[in-house]
Amino acid sequence: MNDEYRGSNDGQRVTSGRNGPSATLIGLAIVVVLFVVFFLQNSEHTTIDFLVFEKDTTIRWSLLVAVLLGIVIDRIFSIWWRRRRRNNA
Repeated sequence: MNDEYRGSNDGQRVTSGRNGPSATLIGLAIVVVLFVVFFLQNSEHTTIDFLVFEKDTTIRWSLLVAVLLGIVIDRIFSIWWRRRRRNNA
């Protein structure tokens, strides 16, 4: 519970008005569940031919690698952008 006791020794209980998980947490959970379902449904085999290598894999692993690479590129760009702004300020 999010109850807090405020005041000196009067013992009044004041509620913060927030119970349960936040909307952001619920939204994130929904996105994760949808990705897991999408991941498990894509079990067809495919061949990936990229520059100098060729790999026979399932679509699900290709999707997972693409998502992970997207996250890594986003983090690298975000760090670079913050350092650039800090150095210019």
